[in-house]
Amino acid sequence: MTGSSVPDVTPDTSFAAALRQAIAHRGLALNRIRTHLADRGLHVGVATLSTWQSGRRVPREDSLAVITALEELLHVPHGWLTVRIPPARSDLAATHRPYAVVEYAEALGHLLDRLRRDAHGRLRNLSVFEEVHHGPDRALKRRHVIQCVVAVQPVDRIIIAHQGEPGCDVNRLNVHGLSGCRTGRVARDSEAGALLAELLLDRNLATGDTAVVQYELEDLTGLPTKNYYRFDEWGGTHYVLEVQFDRAALPVRVNEYRHRHADGAEAHSQDLMLTPDGRAHVIEPSTEPGLLGISWEWD
Repeated sequence: MTGSSVPDVTPDTSFAAALRQAIAHRGLALNRIRTHLADRGLHVGVATLSTWQSGRRVPREDSLAVITALEELLHVPHGWLTVRIPPARSDLAATHRPYAVVEYAEALGHLLDRLRRDAHGRLRNLSVFEEVHHGPDRALKRRHVIQCVVAVQPVDRIIIAHQGEPGCDVNRLNVHGLSGCRTGRVARDSEAGALLAELLLDRNLATGDTAVVQYELEDLTGLPTKNYYRFDEWGGTHYVLEVQFDRAALPVRVNEYRHRHADGAEAHSQDLMLTPDGRAHVIEPSTEPGLLGISWEWD
């Protein structure tokens, strides 16, 4: 997908104006849109669509599935409409706080100020494949990531986050851009054991442009771990996580790890099978906002 296939709007364009332009760009009547949505099991009336594009009403949280389907139907990037829903209608947007799904959001917010706050939220993940490797000392050694993104606003970098184990030396956490990007500035918070890093893209992305990047995070702290998760602020990502344990140090139990928020109750859990060579994985076709990963017990 290229920027030329997306209506020319500014980052500040309202949800209603963006929806009107996207509908006009595709040349679809509202009744045809209603029919297409109904074919997907999503029932919304022409009157509702009309009030959304006029600005008289905005979608409620329970209409987000409809908005995601509209983005696909209207050939705009994932999140292009969702991100414009006014804060009063979105609990996540209402916080106006980046990284609100994790408990160390305040620390990450300070780190973001040291990098570039205006870079946050300009991309959406389409798919993420992540390999996490552990050593015989039960410590995470590295995570290798292939990340496919689409720009919902013009952007030239990805901001990635990582939190080490409690008490870790954050100076022993290192980020390496491998392809499609190069490592930029890295900001660290010793108290939270967290870092934010810039991955500078090989080219500037216009709205609607896509990119594929690969990077690794090297962990030299040597501290045993008991879980690994990725947080997703926006949802809608095709996510694959594989954790590789050393054959000399295999956990006795492995579980899927899902939380709506890092300090909230577990949303869902199930036992995972550990392969003979010490691997476990989760696959999620379309993530919800929150945390998804794998937890384990050593003894």
